[in-house]
Amino acid sequence: MSNKKGFLTGLIFKEDGGTTEPDSKENTKSAFKSASNVQSNSVQNFSSTQSVQGVVDNKFVDTLTSIIEQNNLPGQDYFEFKQSIEGMKMIAGMTDQQKFQTVFTVLSLQGCTKAILLGSLDKYVSIIQSEKTNFDKEMQSQYQAKVTAKLAEAESAKKEMETLTKRMAELNSIILNVTQDAGAKEMELRATEANFKASADVIINEMLSDKEKINNYLK
Repeated sequence: MSNKKGFLTGLIFKEDGGTTEPDSKENTKSAFKSASNVQSNSVQNFSSTQSVQGVVDNKFVDTLTSIIEQNNLPGQDYFEFKQSIEGMKMIAGMTDQQKFQTVFTVLSLQGCTKAILLGSLDKYVSIIQSEKTNFDKEMQSQYQAKVTAKLAEAESAKKEMETLTKRMAELNSIILNVTQDAGAKEMELRATEANFKASADVIINEMLSDKEKINNYLK
């Protein structure tokens, strides 16, 4: 079974956004080309109940086929069987049953049996399942770094903004209250000042009047 974790995940998650074309023979790539006709799958989004409609990508089909080729068993088995079936796709007038029986008859002359076909098929399925498992692990890591961490950062900023907004409201309240208090105190002080000056002027004016009287009345 393939343990090449970086083979597929490295292809998909390249930081520069590029991809590397896997080394594979053209007939190998075509062995599973009919997989591109498979209906799209609904892929669950990690962060919510929303789903993303997946589509079959020939690049991934070719890559996964290449992985199967790298793990191809010696002799004639399901891999060669599948290639031969794919090669007969354009032959009109033959049913799938006829194609399967024809290819099997030819391969059986080279030692292929039904048990070998089924056993090797199960092995290749397990290889792709292993790649899916590795992909899921890498996807979780990528999601954590590129989505979850950023959402946490956004949430932290949101809470900080809420704190600042609350503090701004408190400061605005303080500004309003202090400004109103200062205005009231200013009016009190100005009134006190005016009253004091008015009172002082009364006394001064009375004393100046008395001075004038003294000068006029007393010889």
